Amino acid sequence: MNHFVVVVECIIEYEEKFLLIKRPQGVHAGGLLAFPGGKIEAQDGAHHADVLVGAVKREVLEEVGLELIDPIQYATSNYFVDSRNEPVVDVVFYTRLSKTKAVVKASEREVPEYYWMTADEISAHDNAPVWVKRYLSAAIELR
Repeated sequence: MNHFVVVVECIIEYEEKFLLIKRPQGVHAGGLLAFPGGKIEAQDGAHHADVLVGAVKREVLEEVGLELIDPIQYATSNYFVDSRNEPVVDVVFYTRLSKTKAVVKASEREVPEYYWMTADEISAHDNAPVWVKRYLSAAIELR
């Protein structure tokens, strides 16, 4: 039986810019740009809530301090094998902030740097991997 690690990411848009984090060194894709997110945890499905959306809200709060209250939509998903040779299913969501306060309080432990960038800036950035650009395209189609 195959087992997968399930992770979620959230593309957060505010005033036509998107929130990206720099992944810390020593983790999968360290030093590259990514959207806030992380692994699903047992607590994310408490009270029969949507486990994926619960994980997105928890991870965004933990990493960048935003308590998401705007609608969260499924954008896309991906499969890859990470740097520890573990198979990963990555489920990507999108939200546009209108009710949520766009005040980032990044976790010092998990987020060494964060940026609000336009789609064009992300496309041109050397540390934006191809999958980040692909995920962003999927989110832009949801607008």
